[in-house]
Amino acid sequence: MESQMFAGINDTDFNPKHAVSWLEEQPEDLQLWQPMFQELLQGAAKPRQSSGNACVKLYGFVEQCSKSSQEALRDFAFAKSTALKLFDFFMEWNEQDSHRSMRLVLDYLAYSIIKNPAHKVGASLKATILNNTLSTITQQSSRPSIKSAILALDYFVQKKLVYLSHVLEIYRQIHGLSPDKDALWNTFIAKIFAWMELHYVCPIAGKLLVTIFTSSWDEGRDIRHQPEKWHEFIYKGMQLDIEYLEPIKLYIFVPLFKTDRTGSLKYVHHLTSLQRLTGNNSSSWDLNSMLWLAMLEAGKKVGAVDEPGHGLKQDTKSTFQLRPDILENVLCHDSHEARSSAISILIASPSTTKPYTAEALGLLKQHLPSFHEDPDPKMRYDVLGHSRNMIKRIQNTIESLRKESERILKKMNKIASKEADGQAEKHQTDAVAEVNNTLRQHEDYVSWYVGFLKNELAPTASYQRHITALKAMMFVLKPALLPGNSVDSPSELRTLLVDKTWFRSVLDLIMDPFDDVRETAASLIMSLSPECGDSELQKQVDGLEETLAGELRSFCSKADELARRTARADHSDGAARSFELLCRWCKNAEDRMQIPFSVLSNLEAKLAAAEQDLANAVLQAPVHGSFASLRYIWGSLSSTNFSETELESLAELQDRAIACGSRIWQIVKHVLCDDSPEGHLPEELEEVDGLDTKDLLSYSFRAIHESSNLMRIIASNARQTSGRGLLVPSRRNFEAIGRLTFDELSNLRHRGAFTTVSQTFTSCCQLVKHFPNDGSSLLDEWYQGAVNCINTQASTTRRSAGIPALIVGILSSSADHPSFEDVIRNLQDIGRRPALVSETDGSNLPQVHALNCIKDIFKSSYLSKRADSYLTECLELAANSLRSEIWAIRNCGLLLLRSLIDCLFGTSESKTSIEAGWDGRTVKIPYHKFKALPALLVNLLEMGQQSKGVLIGSQTAESVFPALDIIRRAGPPEEFRNKLYDIIAWYLGSRIWHVREIAARTLCSFLLKPGWLGSVEELLANSGTSANKSHGTLLTLKFLLERLADVMPDQLSDDDIGTGLVDILTRLPSVNPCVGTCPETRAVYIEIASFVAKLSYTGVLSLRHTTYEPSNSLLSRTLETGNDSDKSITSTSALLKIRITEASIQLAFGQAKKGVDSTLESLLTNISDINAVCSVLERLSTVDLAHLNEVRAILIDSYVQVCFKIDAPEPRTIAIENLAALVDTILGEASGKRLEHLPTDETIAQLWADLRGKPMNPSLSDAIIRVSGPLFATAVSRSEGSSQGGDLEAQLRSWGAMMSDAGMADQTFDTRMAAVNAIHSFSSSIAFPPEETSDPSIAHLPWLLALYDALNDDDDEIRAAAATAASPILSNQRLVSVEAGLRLLHWLQTHFSDTAEFRAHVARRMTGHTLPAAATVAEETETALLSDWTPAEAQLTEAMRFDDALFVIEEQNLYVDEVREARRWTDVFSSLPPPPPSAPSPSSSDVAATLSQWTLAGLQTLTRLARENEDGPLGWTAKPEVFAICARILISGAALAKVGDEAVTEALVRFRDEGGKAGVHGSLLAMCDG
Repeated sequence: MESQMFAGINDTDFNPKHAVSWLEEQPEDLQLWQPMFQELLQGAAKPRQSSGNACVKLYGFVEQCSKSSQEALRDFAFAKSTALKLFDFFMEWNEQDSHRSMRLVLDYLAYSIIKNPAHKVGASLKATILNNTLSTITQQSSRPSIKSAILALDYFVQKKLVYLSHVLEIYRQIHGLSPDKDALWNTFIAKIFAWMELHYVCPIAGKLLVTIFTSSWDEGRDIRHQPEKWHEFIYKGMQLDIEYLEPIKLYIFVPLFKTDRTGSLKYVHHLTSLQRLTGNNSSSWDLNSMLWLAMLEAGKKVGAVDEPGHGLKQDTKSTFQLRPDILENVLCHDSHEARSSAISILIASPSTTKPYTAEALGLLKQHLPSFHEDPDPKMRYDVLGHSRNMIKRIQNTIESLRKESERILKKMNKIASKEADGQAEKHQTDAVAEVNNTLRQHEDYVSWYVGFLKNELAPTASYQRHITALKAMMFVLKPALLPGNSVDSPSELRTLLVDKTWFRSVLDLIMDPFDDVRETAASLIMSLSPECGDSELQKQVDGLEETLAGELRSFCSKADELARRTARADHSDGAARSFELLCRWCKNAEDRMQIPFSVLSNLEAKLAAAEQDLANAVLQAPVHGSFASLRYIWGSLSSTNFSETELESLAELQDRAIACGSRIWQIVKHVLCDDSPEGHLPEELEEVDGLDTKDLLSYSFRAIHESSNLMRIIASNARQTSGRGLLVPSRRNFEAIGRLTFDELSNLRHRGAFTTVSQTFTSCCQLVKHFPNDGSSLLDEWYQGAVNCINTQASTTRRSAGIPALIVGILSSSADHPSFEDVIRNLQDIGRRPALVSETDGSNLPQVHALNCIKDIFKSSYLSKRADSYLTECLELAANSLRSEIWAIRNCGLLLLRSLIDCLFGTSESKTSIEAGWDGRTVKIPYHKFKALPALLVNLLEMGQQSKGVLIGSQTAESVFPALDIIRRAGPPEEFRNKLYDIIAWYLGSRIWHVREIAARTLCSFLLKPGWLGSVEELLANSGTSANKSHGTLLTLKFLLERLADVMPDQLSDDDIGTGLVDILTRLPSVNPCVGTCPETRAVYIEIASFVAKLSYTGVLSLRHTTYEPSNSLLSRTLETGNDSDKSITSTSALLKIRITEASIQLAFGQAKKGVDSTLESLLTNISDINAVCSVLERLSTVDLAHLNEVRAILIDSYVQVCFKIDAPEPRTIAIENLAALVDTILGEASGKRLEHLPTDETIAQLWADLRGKPMNPSLSDAIIRVSGPLFATAVSRSEGSSQGGDLEAQLRSWGAMMSDAGMADQTFDTRMAAVNAIHSFSSSIAFPPEETSDPSIAHLPWLLALYDALNDDDDEIRAAAATAASPILSNQRLVSVEAGLRLLHWLQTHFSDTAEFRAHVARRMTGHTLPAAATVAEETETALLSDWTPAEAQLTEAMRFDDALFVIEEQNLYVDEVREARRWTDVFSSLPPPPPSAPSPSSSDVAATLSQWTLAGLQTLTRLARENEDGPLGWTAKPEVFAICARILISGAALAKVGDEAVTEALVRFRDEGGKAGVHGSLLAMCDG
């Protein structure tokens, strides 16, 4: 019976109650409960999938024992040892494989403590558990079960088994801390926060923190942490690591709202009072602002934070109401994180039917466009996620409101029939009115949103706007993509979106230059197709003269012709996608089958022409578009069921397609297999007019690229089982594709081509298994062919062309034969073959191919894990290859070694971390896993020591650097630590500088520990009189000090360390003569002395004496004792000269201020080496000068003197950049005496004249533009900001013209950025008069317009800098660039609308005319602005000229939208007040007349074009340049029509009529109505 009971413990039907009853019947002295408990414990201590309900059985057993009638069983159940075994089990297994039943263990522990008959045992058990958990949490214990410990403590506090005051007392006792409660809480909470760096601990750590924040301190007293204290804890946690923000939001703020809503709302109010993100003087993105927005986001998700404004279903008492103006400030802030949080707060809601407030809808209309055009893809991705939720909520809200309105109306009818009192009827009437008003607001917003999305598809819009709008439309047209939707449902948005204009816009985007735009546009059209679309939606596309399929057929024809004429990749891909669309739109199988046959026939004709005359085919008949069309069509056919007859036809089509792939390979093979295909033009084609290498190479590469893609699609259908009516390749087809691909891959030399072909070959290898009877023979055939290539093919490229791809493809099949082991062993054998220079000419080296194959195996993500077990062997192979006499083998060995190093370390480590090296703590490489690696490192380093002969230099570097790099990054392996230390120390004396440097950096990883100073002293003593060894040792000390200051500053804080270091450095010159005789050694010595002085000054290096003097005196003595020797060796060492000069400057700044000016002047003017001057100037820019403006003034004068006395542009560039930074700093201070420290007006004038009269390079030119801002601000500030009249106004206009020219789109990035920074300096220093007093001078307008243009720059960095420059003008608000542009334009309108010059600028920008060169300096500025306008007809003629170039020249600015700019400036034009009667000429009427004349002529041209040319998809208005000109004409015409210009009004009507007939773009026709 006993054996049966124990045998059934692991059965699922084991009943703990029956087991305890059986135990009660057994003799007590046997204590059978102990082995049963152990058996149950062992059964539960298994992974979740195998332990089953073992935890439940374990818990049930001990609980039943505790309730047993037998005292021995009760004693066992309540024994401390039993509870601790359960606790240990929980700590271990909850950490490894936690599941819900684990919580039963905690339930029993609580039960054992509370119900224990022996109270002392219960108290002792509780104390033991709390000590263990707190020791683990606070890192006093080495026990790794942190998750279990946090969960247990959280459970005990929540169940009130222990109160927080007791927890704090135990923590104090464990660590022996003072009884200060505030300090204890701060340190305890910080310990918990520290665990949040582990992502798997974040949820439970956040839960514990919430429990601590919301639980009582003591029993019987409701004293707990207040929200202000929450913030103190959380703020300090954020200071530990800013990356904690997201975990804090998810795991602290959300649970806080759910646990303590009232306290959380108080915390929100507290954070609102602390944040400085909003307001007129918006501060930076600080921690308080981050926490505030995160708290609002969390509150919005749980319904505790409501939208701004008031609306239906709002509970203002239990929610936080966000003010619209505050949220608006965040929505347009320049911080990406702030804006992302703000849009989430605005859109998110726990309810999908809650109406938006009118204020929220207004904010969405105002700010959603700026999110769609954001350059950050992550921001756009987040916005699309929010938009998806918004669309779902809007749709549900409209449906809900309509039902609500109907319900109330029915209720009103019942009330009316019962003749109830009027008060109830009035209440219902008001309710209906409110619901209907809210419904109307949402319907208006839907109408706006759909119109907005359509406008985003305009040809002139940027890529960001195109792709974001298209993806948002996917949510509208495919409701299944919305959260919670499984089937299509009626949608207000879908009904409004799909129309003729939308259809035309999306079709045009199928030919867009960007691939994802083309793909998404095609998907949208596909969603309307008969097989997956909505018939009602298809009917909505009204106004088409033909059916949708007919329209698509017309579009396909146009797209195919465009692709033929240009041969561009985007046009060919768009045309190919259009054929796929047409195929899917066909309603019957016959029409669908006709399309691929038609495309294939066209392709065969092109191939026949190419076989006859390749040159003419290259110029007239590109084939890659036809191959791409077949690829897309084949993809659509692959999932379709066909009849037997149709399959026979498709089999014929398949044979012909494969034959086409083989034919094009034979046609272009001689081009792509040339050893240098990029510059190859066959002799027979050299005389052909209009044909060059890029045309031939593009034709060949794209043909093979697309034909290989087609082959891959055909072969991939082998996965489909035959017999179900699906299209499957025959074995003959598959073999033909595989052999063709093998042939291509083994011969190609064009990297782009064999990259594509390698993907096809890999797919073929992986698909071989679907042909089981013949699969292994194919792989064997290909493997033998690859080995033959390795052995026979000439080593024409250092990466072996396509051979490694062959091997990787074969191995990716995971076949038993050839096996992975056999292949890699064979490759190793080939790689080990000896090769001598005397026996080979270097062209046939199978070792090169073998090494490259192994390298690619380890680089393959699919194969690298299987290759791990061979890593050390391959490391040894690579190391042996470095000994080869032949450079090609050594080079490939080095490439393999670097790939293996990447496998060891991974590729995710940042560049900064790689360069910094090991930090002395982190485990970067598990040396125990790669046991042969340490010995291999020793072998590599010893091999470098043995190098002899002519190869000693290169071979030392090639063999030593990888080994040193591994140790430098991962630290030394303990097993060979001492041996490696001695070998690397030997390399400190290498005659190669770079070897010494890397060895010195590597040796630092050995010395990151206490006692490093003694090791350094020993190294210095062993250097002897060797200059190289002394130099290497001092480099070691230099790098070590830098690394210790970075990762182990505590190693420098001891007084003895600092004093000992200074003593060693002080004695070194007298002990080691190389410090005085070797320039490189002395340069490093001086650099160390300077760094020690800096460390001492900053407090990092601790000294017994006064903080700065000992190290400073060391630097002084270093320079003094070397004066004699320095004179003799500096003449031959520029580096030493630079180090002496830098040290002298540092010493001058560290001592009395009186000597700074004379020291600087003598140093900067007496150095003849230009590089030395540049180095000194760069060093000066890093000197801390925050303490004295006098020192800054001395530096400013020194920089000016450099410009006067030196002609070389390089040092003058650095001097001017430093000058600009210093002047900016002084101008930014509030001191009234700031101008005293700035250059005088005479000095500025002399400097300006001097700069223009000396040699100049682009960098100097940019620096001059940069410094012009602060220098001109200085001049204007001295004149008290007055720019009225005189020379200053003319100078201001001239400077504005220079900024405008420097900001032009055709200027370099550096030039444009210099202009923006100059404007920032000026705008920050000049205080404009308040609006209510007077307007600024019109002379400011040129640079303000240049600033506005910079806000539309192509580069997002320049736009961000321009937004910062505009901030002082816009009440110091930090704005995103698009919002800054709008507000700056409004500011200009407010201050300059009464001036004729501004009116002329408005008219000129409405029509898209650039600023004339002399317009900002001519006396008759307004007249110049209104003259020399290019007629619209000339602009259109130029824009409509067809460009068939293979590689189109990209526009300089792809960000600016000409249509949006025209609308902006037209809005300004419409808002201009009438000119005053005394307005000087030219008056407003002249501006309007000029604008009217240009617009009227443009409208007449457009009407003629519409009459003469059909438009439609891919018509003449599809070109962005043409669309922009048309939009300017129409927008200007609509504005003039509004002010009563009859001639323009009539012309608009005529164009609209003609345009409607000609199929002109619907967006343009809509502009006629304004």
